[in-house]
Amino acid sequence: MYEEILDKMQDLLKDEIKNFNSDFGKMEQVVMEMMMSFGKGLLQRLVDSGSNGYQGSSTTCECDSSMKFVQHRGRDIHTLFGWIKLKRAYYHCQDCGAGLAPYDVASGLGPEQLSPGLAKACCLLAVDDSFAQTSQKLEELFNQKVSERTVERVVHQVGSVVLQQQNEELDNFFAERQIPQTQANPERLYVAADGTTAHEIDGWHEVKVGSIYWENERFERVGRYVGRFDNSDAFGWYFWMEACRCGLRGAKEVVFLGDGAPWIRNQHRKHFGRSTFIIDWYHALKHIALKHIWDCGKVLFGEGSEATQKWVKKRESWLWDGQTRKLLKDLQKQYKQHRGRKRKELAKLHKYIQDNEQEMRYDVFRAKGYDIGSGAVEGACKHVVGKRLKQSGMI
Repeated sequence: MYEEILDKMQDLLKDEIKNFNSDFGKMEQVVMEMMMSFGKGLLQRLVDSGSNGYQGSSTTCECDSSMKFVQHRGRDIHTLFGWIKLKRAYYHCQDCGAGLAPYDVASGLGPEQLSPGLAKACCLLAVDDSFAQTSQKLEELFNQKVSERTVERVVHQVGSVVLQQQNEELDNFFAERQIPQTQANPERLYVAADGTTAHEIDGWHEVKVGSIYWENERFERVGRYVGRFDNSDAFGWYFWMEACRCGLRGAKEVVFLGDGAPWIRNQHRKHFGRSTFIIDWYHALKHIALKHIWDCGKVLFGEGSEATQKWVKKRESWLWDGQTRKLLKDLQKQYKQHRGRKRKELAKLHKYIQDNEQEMRYDVFRAKGYDIGSGAVEGACKHVVGKRLKQSGMI
């Protein structure tokens, strides 16, 4: 049957493609147009022949009253193949005034006139592009015109639904202590947290970002992200819930990557206490620890001097090798040799290294095969948050 269908379709196109049989691009375009046309027709037939949501002369309303069947009402739906028409049963409750089309609920249709497939395309494209750019790409990719405003409404509606689901799930956990069902079983799970800023209508706000990743059975990296305009305590619970879905409680090893900020340490202790905490070498250490070292070196030997560079590079290599004890002893020795501002900078650097020594054993971490600076959470800040909220036209 498959070959017969292809033969008939080829026969339908023979006159149209005979003039450009060697132009692959034009052939591809003609075939696509035919498939879109057939897809629209087939989808319309399937909808017409399927259930229209009729549940008898009455059904139960959310207010527990009876909703009466009124009539079959039409609705135009914009799909990936174009516009189709629905005719579905409509019910009305005289007590509370609510209306219901059961077919819409069962088939996943939202308040907009978009099909689930076209709505999904809007949301996926809008992750990286503005609503205007998303509208343009939908027309280029699917030849479907969806206005910028419609894209914006759909994205916000879907986001609101997801946000509500997350909030309800957390409320249910607090009420019933029911942990989310595990969706993965990694041997080693990485969790990383960070913060960035994003501008909203009422100004700049901090966004807490979490990255969770692991290797599947094919040694492919799989990842999830959590981003919230929340305080650290609220974010920590949502982050922990997602980590539980990713196999946190069953993983043999859990590695926590962060920059050592107080709020990150607090959430690590609260939710990920059994994990190995590592101060991310590339993301945090190079911006925090090395900044302390450079600041100290500049005070000791002067900014831009060869002696400063030599002093800094030597201590950077000690950190990379996990020789924190050696570095601390060196700083103590120099502390006794200096006075004033130099002594103050040496003391500041010594305190930072001492406070974070256990999380900076990079030789031990590398020997165990741990990531010490995946950049996963930094990438999340740049791409998940920054690309969505920090470009022109991104709201």
